[in-house]
Parts: sequence; C-alpha cells; structure tokens
Amino acid sequence: MSKFDTNGSAYVVRPYIKDGYYTDGTFYYDIDKTDAIVIGTAKNERTLVIPDAVGINEVTYPLTKVQNLGVFNKETYETSQKVTNNDNLTSLTIGGNVKSFGKDVFFSEVIYPSGYKKDEDDKMRRFPNLETIIVISGNETFDSRNNCNAIIQTEKGELLLGCKNSVVPSGVKKISAAAFRGCQGLKQLTFPTSLNIVAPYAFSDSHLQTVDLPVDIYHIGREAFYGCDSLVSVSLYCNGVSIDSRAFQHCSSLKDSVSEVRFYTPHISVQSAEDVFDEGCNCLLVPKGQLSTFESWNKCFLTIKEMNN
Repeated sequence: MSKFDTNGSAYVVRPYIKDGYYTDGTFYYDIDKTDAIVIGTAKNERTLVIPDAVGINEVTYPLTKVQNLGVFNKETYETSQKVTNNDNLTSLTIGGNVKSFGKDVFFSEVIYPSGYKKDEDDKMRRFPNLETIIVISGNETFDSRNNCNAIIQTEKGELLLGCKNSVVPSGVKKISAAAFRGCQGLKQLTFPTSLNIVAPYAFSDSHLQTVDLPVDIYHIGREAFYGCDSLVSVSLYCNGVSIDSRAFQHCSSLKDSVSEVRFYTPHISVQSAEDVFDEGCNCLLVPKGQLSTFESWNKCFLTIKEMNN
C-alpha cells in the first residue's frame, strides 16, 4: 500500500513481505540499518516513481539508495546483486531522499574479448526508451532543474543520465560517460556556456543532427559522438580543445555534400586528424589565416576552407 505522509509532502510506501523481502507490488526493498534501498521491481514497468521513504512497523526509513531498477530476483540479489535491464521503461521519477545509485543501475558494462583491456567508461544504457526523467524538488544530491528531463549531480554540475527529451541546463559543467549513448529519438540539443567536458561515449550511437559546442569546452572524450549517423554539422566555438580518439568517427552523414565541420580556433589538440574523423568527410571550415595549420586534415576532409570571420 502506498500513501502520502500526514502533511502530504512525502511519498511513503507501506510494503508487505514476499519471498523474504519487502515489496509494495512495484518495487522490492531492503533495509540497511536506518535507510531503505530499492533492490528491484516486481515486473518490467513503463513508469517508475521512487518513493521518499518506506514505512515498516511504525518506523519510517528514508529511501536513500537505488540498487536496481530491473526485475527483482531473490537468488541473483543474494548471490551477486547483478543488475538487470528494463527496455519498457519510459518515465522515471527519483524520490527526494535518494543520495546514491548502485554502480550499474543505469548502465551495463561492455564485455571485452579475452586479452583486451577493459574500459570503465565503455558502457551501454539499460533504459534506451526513457522519455521523462524527474528528480523531486528538495533532493539535496541530485536535481532535474528547469524540467530538463535529466539527472544532474548538483554539487559537481555533472549530467549523469539523459533521454530523448532532455535539455542540458545552465550550470552543467560535464556530460558524463555514456549519458546519452544509444538514446533513441535524440536529435537536437543546445549546450550551455557552462559546459567544459563531454566525457567518453557521451552521445555515441545517438541521432544528433547538429553539435554546437560552446566557448568553455576544453575536452571531448573518446568516441563521444561515435556512430552519430545523422550528424551533419559540428561547430567548435571554444578557445582551445583536446579531442580524444574516434570522437567523430562513423558519423556517416558528415560525408554528405551539405555537411560542415567548423573550427573557430586553431588550438585543436589531437593525436592526428584521422584519429578523430573518418576519411571522406565533406568540408572543414577554419579561422581566417589558419589554413596552413590544418593542412594535414586533408586526409579526412575533401575541402578545407577559411571562414570569412
């Protein structure tokens, strides 16, 4: 049974015991001393609202951690606490007391062949069809300011998870690894002037059509926009930026005759042009008087021209 507390300000659930664990028919819960934890769902839900607290035997436990948002399995939880997926999930609301998420709640690790070095940032979304993300107002650790449809770590200004309807709001300094990776339906985003870092795999395999990165960007991680097959326009307005390997590779539409990549600075730090872009991209526009600086980029671009201003 679920209900609001006496003053109507907190969402409190009153679970019953099933299979040795507390459940309200939507979530399964575990109790860790004074706090409650979400350890799974009863089934693959389309809409999940994580409560503020769990009430058991006249004791109210604040719900401070989300361990798993996939279907709960008692044996799996007790042996490995392995996290599971939910491809049906389209709407997620985070309660006001949540302070942490389990390591794999939102992402699953990519399995590497034997002998390959594991990349901690190389991970896949568990909920590719998310359309709405809300953090309840008053949460002191996370927020979704200005109805941005994203989870932001408030103190760091880091966007941890987005969806196809996300807006990147002012104050965000970093877009976390894989935050929008494989995000279905994501076509347009405007980036705030506060943004400094786009982490590895942040937008890879999404359907962004344009990327306009602001003046304070100084780092773009490996494969950040890898496989964005609808991308036709890239503009770097920054004063100087380092770009890691494969950041814009496998972006097939950059080879279209109408596509353009614009660098408003000559201070682009890369291992090599071909380490960042594929061969056969259409056009690179560079600052006036800097054509010689980008001479080696003709390995990737059919045309390199100076901008008028």
